[in-house]
Amino acid sequence: MEILRHEGPGRLGLVRLEEKSFRTPALAGLDFTLSPFNSHFHPKDFSGYDFNLAPSIPISFYTPPEVIEKAFGRLYGADYSGFNTLYVPMLRHVEYLKEFVENVLETNKFDAVYLGNSKVAVKDYRRFLQNLRLIREVNPNIMIITDLEPFFYPLAVYLGVDAFDTRSLKLYDFHKKGFTPYSPLLWEEKANSIEYAQKTIALVRKALERGKLRYLVENFFHTQSHAGILRIADREHWDYLEKYTPIQKETVYFISDASINRPEVRRWHSRVGERFLPPGNTELLLLLPCSAKKPYSFSRSHILYRKAAKEALGSGIYRVHELILTSPFGVVPREWEWLAKYDIVVTGHWSEEEINSAAELLAKSLEKYPPDTPIIAHLDEAYVEIAERAAEMSGREIVFTRVENGTTSRESLKSLTEMLGEFELEGTKEDRTYRFMENIRKVFDFYFGAGAGEAVLPGDGQVRGSRMLRIFVNGRQTGTFREGVISVTPFGMQRIYEATGAYWVKVDFELRGDVFAVGVDEADERIRPGDIVGIVRDGEVVGVGRALLSGEEMVRARRGVAVKVRKRA
Repeated sequence: MEILRHEGPGRLGLVRLEEKSFRTPALAGLDFTLSPFNSHFHPKDFSGYDFNLAPSIPISFYTPPEVIEKAFGRLYGADYSGFNTLYVPMLRHVEYLKEFVENVLETNKFDAVYLGNSKVAVKDYRRFLQNLRLIREVNPNIMIITDLEPFFYPLAVYLGVDAFDTRSLKLYDFHKKGFTPYSPLLWEEKANSIEYAQKTIALVRKALERGKLRYLVENFFHTQSHAGILRIADREHWDYLEKYTPIQKETVYFISDASINRPEVRRWHSRVGERFLPPGNTELLLLLPCSAKKPYSFSRSHILYRKAAKEALGSGIYRVHELILTSPFGVVPREWEWLAKYDIVVTGHWSEEEINSAAELLAKSLEKYPPDTPIIAHLDEAYVEIAERAAEMSGREIVFTRVENGTTSRESLKSLTEMLGEFELEGTKEDRTYRFMENIRKVFDFYFGAGAGEAVLPGDGQVRGSRMLRIFVNGRQTGTFREGVISVTPFGMQRIYEATGAYWVKVDFELRGDVFAVGVDEADERIRPGDIVGIVRDGEVVGVGRALLSGEEMVRARRGVAVKVRKRA
């Protein structure tokens, strides 16, 4: 299986089996005739099957450890030649799977794994995820097949399943239960199981192609298992989800309580904590609420805040730094507002989880500023509670403006102007230039880590152009910047590599085209699908491209393109 596109562990794939090829997610037909798992509704002609399941020993989800050990012991020496699919039962005692799967998959050339007991396992949320994650991470090129109803397809694909066995669907036809978009609550009285499964797969594939699979998952909580499994995945396996989630390019729509723990949100919180550093000339910190319009600077409210601050401080405004409070991203530094592409249902009501999450991130952010930096908050409603909690957590004093009838009322803006006017800040042309440069540097820091911006645009660097800004160091271009969108040249990537040691893919061959997974020797584990990466040979960056796989996945995979090369040195 070759991986073409990711959304979380879910993936579009191209599977080649001898002369046949097809795309995943897919419906799969398996030849069970040579194994103990025959279906009552099997066809008479098995020649059309793509997958033949290796003989195995039936083990239920609740099989006790001593029986598992005995069964697996007999399977280690089995002859698997002639079979391309390994049967792996989901188990309550997950710990017994790892050794078996790694040993058998390493010593045999399987194209797929069939996960058994899935319909029982989905009722045990944690173990379903533990089983699936274990299998999914053993070999990226192994296709995972299981047996679930069509209303489970979006969630199962999002978590890493590639194809679904359709044999048991015929039982629904036999009992005259036709699927609807609201199954299993509402059924139709007609035989439509295969047809409905095909339509669902087409819908899931389209969602994957357009980067909307998570959105599809959150819109279809058919059962308690759906809600429970996704909740456990977000809270306890967010690293698994985030690792395969592409770098955000489009607006993310947060539509429910399930949205606030999406991997994109976890990633944002992590990067604010690890990669953001305040500008060095900050003498005052200003906390502001978010706006519906993005980027915030284009909104009416933030234009008014800026006008009030300018009136009070004049050129001293270039010594003020701004943090915007929002949900679910928590804290957005002004320099990163281009990157905070999201839309959320605004009702004025914040959940306890939203408030506490934002407060914790704000508290961590406040600790990055010198202890004597004054903090002014121009906030209302739940934003005030967030700031108060953050002040208590961090031990920092926050002074609040007097807000009446919203933060943009004449009285509130006057209070902001008066409070800022109490500070005597004087900015220079150098401060203005420094902040302009920092707006660019911080975006590079977001993508590559703290220090990357300084590497691409040091103090003696130059910026040329108006809208599309070209960045130079000693006359050589390091990258470009336009409204938060960046590119990097091989020279710029070399400087980032030397400064941060991050976002590299090491090869030992002359670079002529794209980098295939089989040619990757090592890769930075911080790489995510969609990241800009440097291709390194003998310590030198020989090219720059876009990652199609995560760094860890590149090393383990043996098929498919790992990096689409854009520029060669």
